[in-house]
Amino acid sequence: MVLIRVGPAWHDGTEDWAVDIVAIHGLDEDSTTAWTDPNSGVFWPRDLLSKCVPSARVLTYGYFAGASSPLGNGSSERILQHAQTLVAELEADRFEGNAAKRPIIFICHGIGGLLVKSALAYSSSRVSKNVAHLYSIFVSTYGILFMGTPHAGLEKTSWLAMAQTAAEAVSQPSALLSATAQGSEVLQSINDQFAPLTKQFHFHFFWEQRQTESANGMSYIVDEKSAAPIWDNTERSGIWANHSQMCKFQSLEDPGFIVVRATIHRYTKHATDVITRRWEEAERSLEKQRNSEAAELVGFDVYNNSKPFVYLKDKIVQRNKHFHVPYNVSSVFTGRDDVMKKLEQSILSKPNSQMFSIQKRFVLYGLGGSGKTQFCLKFVQDHRQSFWGIFWIDCSSVENAELDFSKIAQISGVGKSCDDGKHWLTHLEMSWMLIIDNADDPSVDISRFFPAGERGHILVTSRNSECRYHETVGYQELKEMDRNEAITLLLRAAGKDSTNPRLRDLAKPITKALGYLPLALDQAGATIRQDICTLKTYLPVYFRHRKQIMSSKPVQGGEAYKYTVYTTWEVSFQMIRSLETPAALDACEILQVFAFLHFQQVPASMLQRAWENTSRSKHSTLSKSLLTWIFESLQAVTNQSKITKLPQISYQDSPSWDTIRFQEALLILAQFSLIAKDTGSSEDTTDVEEDPVALGSYSMHPLVHFWARDRLDEASRKVWFEATSTILANSITTKTDPTEHSYRRSLIPHIDSFFDNEHTRLLIHQENVSFQADKISKLSYVYSEGGRWRLARELQEKVVDVRKIKLGLEHSDTLDAMASLGEIYWNSGLTDKAANLQRQVLDIRSRRFGLEDPSTLKAMDNLADTYWLCGRLPEAEELGVKAMNTMTKVLGSTDISTLTSTLNLARIYKHRGHPEEAIKLQSRAQHLSTDQLGSDDLLTLRASMELGMSYHDVGQQDKAEALLQTVVRARQRILGKEHAYTLWAINDLSKIYCAQDRAAEAEQLLLDIMEVVEQTLGKEHVGMRMTMGNLARAYSGQGRWVEAGILLENAYNILMRRIHAGEVDMTHPDRMELMVDMARSYDRQGRRQEAEKMFLKAIKLMEGKLGKEHLQTLRAKKDLERIQGAEERGPIEQRDSVARPGRVKSPTW
Repeated sequence: MVLIRVGPAWHDGTEDWAVDIVAIHGLDEDSTTAWTDPNSGVFWPRDLLSKCVPSARVLTYGYFAGASSPLGNGSSERILQHAQTLVAELEADRFEGNAAKRPIIFICHGIGGLLVKSALAYSSSRVSKNVAHLYSIFVSTYGILFMGTPHAGLEKTSWLAMAQTAAEAVSQPSALLSATAQGSEVLQSINDQFAPLTKQFHFHFFWEQRQTESANGMSYIVDEKSAAPIWDNTERSGIWANHSQMCKFQSLEDPGFIVVRATIHRYTKHATDVITRRWEEAERSLEKQRNSEAAELVGFDVYNNSKPFVYLKDKIVQRNKHFHVPYNVSSVFTGRDDVMKKLEQSILSKPNSQMFSIQKRFVLYGLGGSGKTQFCLKFVQDHRQSFWGIFWIDCSSVENAELDFSKIAQISGVGKSCDDGKHWLTHLEMSWMLIIDNADDPSVDISRFFPAGERGHILVTSRNSECRYHETVGYQELKEMDRNEAITLLLRAAGKDSTNPRLRDLAKPITKALGYLPLALDQAGATIRQDICTLKTYLPVYFRHRKQIMSSKPVQGGEAYKYTVYTTWEVSFQMIRSLETPAALDACEILQVFAFLHFQQVPASMLQRAWENTSRSKHSTLSKSLLTWIFESLQAVTNQSKITKLPQISYQDSPSWDTIRFQEALLILAQFSLIAKDTGSSEDTTDVEEDPVALGSYSMHPLVHFWARDRLDEASRKVWFEATSTILANSITTKTDPTEHSYRRSLIPHIDSFFDNEHTRLLIHQENVSFQADKISKLSYVYSEGGRWRLARELQEKVVDVRKIKLGLEHSDTLDAMASLGEIYWNSGLTDKAANLQRQVLDIRSRRFGLEDPSTLKAMDNLADTYWLCGRLPEAEELGVKAMNTMTKVLGSTDISTLTSTLNLARIYKHRGHPEEAIKLQSRAQHLSTDQLGSDDLLTLRASMELGMSYHDVGQQDKAEALLQTVVRARQRILGKEHAYTLWAINDLSKIYCAQDRAAEAEQLLLDIMEVVEQTLGKEHVGMRMTMGNLARAYSGQGRWVEAGILLENAYNILMRRIHAGEVDMTHPDRMELMVDMARSYDRQGRRQEAEKMFLKAIKLMEGKLGKEHLQTLRAKKDLERIQGAEERGPIEQRDSVARPGRVKSPTW
């Protein structure tokens, strides 16, 4: 541990320096490398600082600061030991130079700042006669520059990265590194000891603005919140460098050094006068203190002419004398018990006698209307006798706050000004509570309204979440109420019996519709209390007159809240708009876009994706608001021209999205609690340009969502609806990578919400119908991919109709739309419609583009796949072979279309009774798809599933199960548990379980999804028939023949309704298979005549459709022979099973 003077290199012999500047390095650094730029070799304390401040003596302090220690040897690196040594060495050096009273300025990097805090706390306590010389460091210190010091500790990822380095070095994290972990007792102790001293010094906090690369990726070693806490009367600056480089400068013109230099110049200019006065006071106070019986420590207030102050002294608490609050708590105040308990523990708990006292500040923040003010009124009412004085500050404006402080001054009798009121509270020894209410304005630093010193209790309420950084004992976001508490509040406000079970049931849907928001519930109760409506009729009235109800205020009981529901958010909106910054204007516009989406989980990347997926403007470099662009876009729409400019926050010179500005806009909305970042959303936005999904998602309270739309007039709603539809559509691509698929899946609830809007009719109107059709086609694609085929079908049919009219039947865009609609028909089980449409597309493409054109081949393959689904297997095979062979020739065997065609043909082979041929094709396709697209690609998963089912057909059940288990897990993760293709895979897995004599497990699988299948696909869908058939198989495997028979009959009846409706052919294979399965079920139930009749009918259809020698036909005949010879074989319970359940085919999906 060495104290070294590094500059200036010259002196005039008198050594009459104005200040001592002492630089303290951080972890894994020494007194030279910490401050030396590796590229230029500039050691700036010597090479730059000494030249800038020639009147300063510059020193560096070196100590062992490794992040790791050899295992078993960590005792010598403790912060307190280093701190004590620093104080001793610095005092000795200054004493020898006859400079004990010379001002000191510390410059600290990283953990060096904790060392200095610990050193100053230690020095401040050295007041007894024998060690008072060490007290001189505390008295002489004027200012501290903290550079990346972890005041609140290191984030877990940063700490683990450094600790991992120690582990890799066969070491353990050093005591120094351990002290920096969040929650560390050492760190907490340092902060607690230093807290009372903060007004003794000037501070400038610097934080790193670039991330550091480690084994765990990119991250901030010390983030802004930890490096630059929001303290009274302090300066804060960021340095564009990572943690290591932020304290290294190459030249006098380095941006970071300019701020450092200016700060030191300022400190040096004023330090001598301040420290001189401080020493005069210190010597008098020390003498007085030694004669005092009280256990007190004395500091010197740098912001009050260095007057001494006591920072450890017993407090006197008396009963309440002053209770100045604006109004009473609402008579129907309800709940919030958990928050109340937390506040009581934070504010009312007695301080540890061994800890320095601090001013207790608790911050309550949340959405306007969440009941923050009422909560504070309830708290002070319940705990009035805990405080000698309780005072209320309306901080909705600076003028109101200053007026309330002047009233406190008048109460005290010490003056009339705002400062007089604060000054009185600062020196008041009685216990007092100050409520600073409605501190919402982000442009106002509310710390200006905190009385100086460690005395008192302050409760802050704000919509601005940033205010939580002023807390010293805790903070809490006030969210929506608990459901039961919300019901109680509504009934109390309505003047009803809140314990009546029937009334509580009636109140339940109302509280849900109002999002459990206290202000809305209170207003709803008033509406019911005034007999405008009843609990039964409230919701219909609310939905018809929502804006009027949410904007009204009752006469009786209205004093409980300052604003109505809608007014409270309009105040926030206007406050944001009044900021008049680009980010604030962007925030207002983004809020209006969010209003036309679903209120939950809006992807923050939506606007960026839309911007990147659309050609960017190359003609203007002027900054424009999004609103300006929207009006231009609408004008373009009216003129029947497609929008060619991206929906964007502003036009940019740069070719990349302005992430910082976008994030600033979102931050403003979040600060006012109008939106909230969803739990689990990525906090690290470093790579958002490469991966926009990293931006996460945001949600709104449902009533805020309604307000944001209701606040607009009709013309504005049309504008923003149009803008949102454009943004939504332009953000969609057809890329198949998992990130894009995940994004499209996240859009489904937003498209749902979008089409629930009353302006949906704007999507198809005469002026811009072609342009709107392009947008609708993209939304239909998302629905189709998500398994929402009914909605996709409705939209895509509109697109096809529009394109036929506007572009003509044979236009490529029209054919593409028809092909997409054909696929939707296929998935919907509308096989005849799909086949007719795809036949039409194939004929046109063949004639216009030729048989070897890729689009023609794709149409050919689609039609072959539909023939398979229709049961027209010979036609399917003929067309499928032709499509696959030609694709292989034209596109190559590894092309995605070729792989799809290969799987389609394999499926045909499988159902024509050739599973071995199917396995060859499926194995090849799975291998190529895995290599080319990855194991999680949807095409690869399809190949794996169909290969597994072919293994099932040839009796290799273990292989089949392994593949199907993998597919089910992957589809649940990628597509969701309710997607039709996930349900399909579960159905196939149940077949394998039955073949493995695990019928009970198969039953449970299917029962778990039965309701989902019905809700997702509908009762008439082929997937429902499939699930019922497989459940019947599971029942059969357990000998539950009657239950199996009932299910099979129901499935057969569903199919026959489709046949009679002309949607399915009379000879569809599914009909024959169901008939055979029913016949087997009848046989096992002893209903032999019915079984024989059903077998005969099924065999006739099979011989005509499949042929007399088809495997399924032969099996059915064999089963019929058994039945016809049943009397000779004896009772049914003595016979072998007609057919093992695992071998019976169910209807094909």
